Amino acid sequence: MSIVGYQSTVIQAPGNVVNSQRELRVPPNHLNPDLFHSPERNVYAVLNENIVIGKDIRLRTRSGKDEIAGWQVSLPAPLVKNPQGEYTGTLLSRKGKPFFYAIDDDGRVFLSGKFEDEQDEVNLNINPYVAELPLKFRSFPDRQAPRKRNARKTTTTDAKNKK
Repeated sequence: MSIVGYQSTVIQAPGNVVNSQRELRVPPNHLNPDLFHSPERNVYAVLNENIVIGKDIRLRTRSGKDEIAGWQVSLPAPLVKNPQGEYTGTLLSRKGKPFFYAIDDDGRVFLSGKFEDEQDEVNLNINPYVAELPLKFRSFPDRQAPRKRNARKTTTTDAKNKK
């Protein structure tokens, strides 16, 4: 699979293009509750705002199960939808066990494999892909993002109505 993208950034000099990279962290609501969440390690990069590259997403079970299968991580949804299963690959755990992954149209990463022991982990080094803009994610239903409380400001009209 080849990566093709469109660059709309300003050209500074003839032939020179400015590229950007930002690192994003996998929040807890984008990770299966059975996996450890390490915000300092679970990082991926987005180049030019929509090319997704795995950097340091390490997955290890917290439940002690040696085998995982199913939806494990949410990444940005791919721009080109996945009719032929193009977003798939094989990974190896730190101790050499094979894991297979597939990314669906919503950016959900399905992973299956068996860990050697409780200390074994798999580094999710996915093949780069072009994501849909704006970046779209699917959260795990049982791990919603923390909501900010809406502090209501009291106005002079509210204060008069309370008397």
